[in-house]
Amino acid sequence: MTQKEFNELSKRYLEGKTTDEDEKPILAWFDAQPEFKKADHPNEESLKARKKVWSNLRKEIYGSGSVRIVRMVWVLGAAICGLLGYIGVLKLDLSRPSPKQAKPQMAIAHRGIELKNNTYSDQKISLVDGSLVVLKPGSSLIYNKDFNLSKRELYLDGEAFFKVTKNPSKPFIVHAGKLVAEVIGTSFSIKNAKESKNVEVDVLTGKVSVYAQKMTPTSSDTVQKKIGVVLTPNQRVQYLKSEHRLVKSIVEIPNVIISKEELKKMTFFNAPIGQVFEAIEKAYGLVIIYDEEVMQDCTITTSLDDESLNDKLMIICKVLNASYEMVDAQIVVSSNGCQ
Repeated sequence: MTQKEFNELSKRYLEGKTTDEDEKPILAWFDAQPEFKKADHPNEESLKARKKVWSNLRKEIYGSGSVRIVRMVWVLGAAICGLLGYIGVLKLDLSRPSPKQAKPQMAIAHRGIELKNNTYSDQKISLVDGSLVVLKPGSSLIYNKDFNLSKRELYLDGEAFFKVTKNPSKPFIVHAGKLVAEVIGTSFSIKNAKESKNVEVDVLTGKVSVYAQKMTPTSSDTVQKKIGVVLTPNQRVQYLKSEHRLVKSIVEIPNVIISKEELKKMTFFNAPIGQVFEAIEKAYGLVIIYDEEVMQDCTITTSLDDESLNDKLMIICKVLNASYEMVDAQIVVSSNGCQ
């Protein structure tokens, strides 16, 4: 939003001509002022204080002539622009947990640090252990002040990519709602959007242990059960919140995990299909299941350095009159053999 648009929005607000949606950036600026933070007032008192201040402001402005109106609106617009463009990631100590946060986050929030991405672009964050986090717009990350002293543990709300520095003595643990991802050193992404019914974890490199926690009541106590999977490169797991179930699959666009030079060498001339499948498994870190006996006479001439994995598989299957599908994070090839 431009300076002129903010000025016009502020003027319409003072004239009482804005909708609830229009007022959001103005109220966000207002709530950021130390005198009127909601943490210092009950909700009803906060609303009354806000209405009173804006009522007085209207009287003051409209009682002082049009020049004062323009000047005051410009100041308000400038304040809002300054607030929204202040920083991409807001870093602060949390004195109180938000009532909407999950219980695990409430336990950490009172002594933690929160990183928020209030911009419209990805924000890179370097943690004290050397790990890199790319925080997506609208997402936030919470961790203890003693992060990396005894353990590395974070709480994610939203979406982020993690490139973790290896440290076997201190596993890197990310909580995303009821889903927990634990690694020693790898790169992966987590999507834990509030509006989504599911949580997703995609692995780029290394291995990630992902598990969901469920509190199960018994006759004497409440027992915490874990259901989990181990993910390797190009694998994804979805946690279906409504069913409390993990579904493992392959990421939408698998990435090559070997060097470009090594991939270029994977060119085959009338080669046995088993040799080609082995090369694909090495290039993408995925498992290909097929009937070796049925396809023992199948050969192909192809190169692996151009097309995407799906395109490669489609071409191979078309040439060999076969088909493939992704099942439980594995590639299953079906064929009647080659004569």
